[in-house]
Formats: sequence, C-alpha cells, structure tokens
Amino acid sequence: MVMVDGTRSALVSPELAPTAVVRGVSYAYGDGVNRKTVLANVDLVLEPGRFVVLTGHSGAGKTTLLTLIGAIRSLQNGHIDVLGIRLTTGAERQSRDRRRKIGFIFQDHNLFGAISVFRTLWLATELGNMPLSRSEAMEKALGILTRLNMAEHLHAFPGELSTGQKQRVAVARALMNDPKLILGDEPTASLDHASSMLVVNLIREHVLRNGASALIVTHDERIVEFADHIIRLEDGQMVQHK
Repeated sequence: MVMVDGTRSALVSPELAPTAVVRGVSYAYGDGVNRKTVLANVDLVLEPGRFVVLTGHSGAGKTTLLTLIGAIRSLQNGHIDVLGIRLTTGAERQSRDRRRKIGFIFQDHNLFGAISVFRTLWLATELGNMPLSRSEAMEKALGILTRLNMAEHLHAFPGELSTGQKQRVAVARALMNDPKLILGDEPTASLDHASSMLVVNLIREHVLRNGASALIVTHDERIVEFADHIIRLEDGQMVQHK
C-alpha cells in the first residue's frame, strides 16, 4: 500500500473482523407526501486497515449513512454492526458506548470557545474511557499536533485559531483515543493542499498501525486519489464501489 508521501506500509492482518457492517439500511425524512428516502437498502463492510472514501452529490445520503454508522442517528430499517456490537433502535446507552470508541471529524469542527486546544484533547480521552494523566495527555497531544504542524498552538483557544487550524485540532481530537473506526465529514474542506496531505497521511498511518478503518465523506479529489476504496452514493443507493 502506498502512502501519500510515497512510502509503503504492510497491510493489516486479514483475519481481523470488520469494524463496521451495514446490511439493508434504508432511511427517510418526513411523512406522507413529504417523505423523502435518502438511503435505500445500502450494504457496506468496512475492513481493518482500509481508508474508504464516500462520495456523491449533495443530498445523496452520505452524511446520513455516516451518522447512522456512528450511532448519532437511530436506525429505521436494516441493521448495523459497529466494532462487534449490533446497533439497535432506542438503545441510547449502547449508542453512547459505541460513540466513545469512534473518532469523529465533523465538517464544522465543533470546538468549545472557552476550552484550550490541550484541554480539548485531554477531555477527549476522558470522555472516551481512556483517561490519561496530564503528563501523558500532554505527550500524546503534542505528538499528534506536531504531525499536523500545530504544536505551537497547544495552549491556544479556538478564537485565536484560523478555520483551518480549528479543523486540524478536530482531527487531533478524533485520534486521541486510538479509535478503531474514524468517521469524517468533509475533514479537509477548509484546508490548503499541504495541510490536507498532513491530515490524510496521519489518518492513513493510524488506520494501518492500529488495524482501524476510516470512512471519509468528501468532495475533495486530493483525498479520493489516495483511497483504498471509493464508494459513490447516488439518490440513496450505492452505484459505485471500487
């Protein structure tokens, strides 16, 4: 497998179980004549060690699928297994437990203005059931931020950062708990080319090193070029999978 910088890395053992399995999932918004189906009988398997890109036009169902896999949205039809556990409708505690094991990267970074970058990353380990001491969290945060050219902003607050810098903090937060599944919604939309490549390299290395999977919703051709698999959703259906 070729990394963005041209180096190669060994594939993860094929014996590892899928990180997520989606079977027959359909989803619709609204009722009656206003009801709109955005996912129609979608099947998907996310394998360890794979960086998967999900593309499609606006409204094709990409973000809906991402949030269903991430247990942010409740299922309507079909089933989804995430990290060995089947998600069921209405099981909020179960959904919270699954979310703590997933690294989310949202399009709108979702940082709290009153919390510094370091506290944001440290808090992520506490919420993810991976509590670290201050020194341990500091070491890990600096390691990730250094890879993203953000180390000098360790103690900055969101209001002191550019949009692209905030997004890189969101990427760092997603990786703090060494998640087995990374879900990203347009994670490079606000980044220049150099920063985008830092993010792609870091996520792909994490995926390979930890036997994790990444599912990234994007229109960014810079990311698509380096995907192990590309999935296209069109009007709620998977029309391309390679």
